[in-house]
Amino acid sequence: MAESVVSVGMKRLGILGFGSFGEFAAQHLRSHFEVTVYDRRDASVRAREAGVAAASFVDVVASEVLVVAVPVQDMEDVLRRVAGCPRLPEIVVDVASVKVKPLDLMARLLPSSIEVVGSHPMFGPQSGRDGIANLKVVLCPLRTTRLEKIRSFLRDRLSLKVLEMTPEAHDGEMAYIQGLTHWIAKAIREIKLPDLDLSTPAYRHLIKIEEILRDDSDALFRTIQAENPYASSARRELLEKLREIEKGLLDG
Repeated sequence: MAESVVSVGMKRLGILGFGSFGEFAAQHLRSHFEVTVYDRRDASVRAREAGVAAASFVDVVASEVLVVAVPVQDMEDVLRRVAGCPRLPEIVVDVASVKVKPLDLMARLLPSSIEVVGSHPMFGPQSGRDGIANLKVVLCPLRTTRLEKIRSFLRDRLSLKVLEMTPEAHDGEMAYIQGLTHWIAKAIREIKLPDLDLSTPAYRHLIKIEEILRDDSDALFRTIQAENPYASSARRELLEKLREIEKGLLDG
């Protein structure tokens, strides 16, 4: 642990939100930090099974590094609670799938003395089930003096590929990469696309999209579609093209 702690200069890390991703993150971070977690539901049993400690909201917020792993829809209330705690973290990192709204909230609601870095791990419990080495994580730094140390930790200790971009550029790309992909997967799930005897490789790829995203939560789907300021235009663009194609077929 000592070598990893030195690499970021901190040893206590708290996670607010112990859902599927919070638990997944804790398992990968517990060998590098003293990890405590908080969830609005009792997380003591799951935390113990994950090899970390459950604690109160106030105690978790008092960690040197605070990871906010709650749905974007809940983030404003959570950040207001954080700002009102007696002991504050030195740095706050979010892990939401969108970046414009979370960074705006953190900029407005957290004291300027707290360093803020937006992040988006481009993987989750399913895509990272065989390990996270060489998977991508995006950083959107807002205010920090530790960016190079964070990059080094993610790259050298967790073996991740680290990308850096603005929140706007991130959400613009994610509107297509995640927005359309999750939208199509949900449609495939709703119509119950069957695995047929005559399936072609292309057809199997369609089914595979749904299989990969099947375990993602409804909260994540809503975040990707409703909280990304560019997602609706990407969906609209695809719908318009589908209507044009259909019209062309009907018109002969």
